[in-house]
Amino acid sequence: TLPVNSVFFRLLRIGKLARAIRMFSMTSVLASLQLLVKCLASSRDMLFWSFCLLTVVQGVACLIVSTLCRDFVEDINLNLQIRNEVFQYYGTFTRSFLTMFEIMFANWGPPC
Repeated sequence: TLPVNSVFFRLLRIGKLARAIRMFSMTSVLASLQLLVKCLASSRDMLFWSFCLLTVVQGVACLIVSTLCRDFVEDINLNLQIRNEVFQYYGTFTRSFLTMFEIMFANWGPPC
């Protein structure tokens, strides 16, 4: 009496069963991922304060380095190209902050 063949419904049931089996096998794989996500969620406060501490340390370091490099950049007797390069990395607070970030976390070769 139905305009749709009953074989189609049987295939849908087999598809649902296959999806359930696949989800069952994926839960064992995702257990370690769930553990990692729970650990990250529980250490969120520690991560925040660590980020704040690193930012303060980085800011203090860039203030010190920028102040120490100021006399070198302003000295007219030295090579202009080298002074421009030092100014490019350590001339202002924001440039020095970016350079300190690069030294701490990324490509430390060119600034050093």
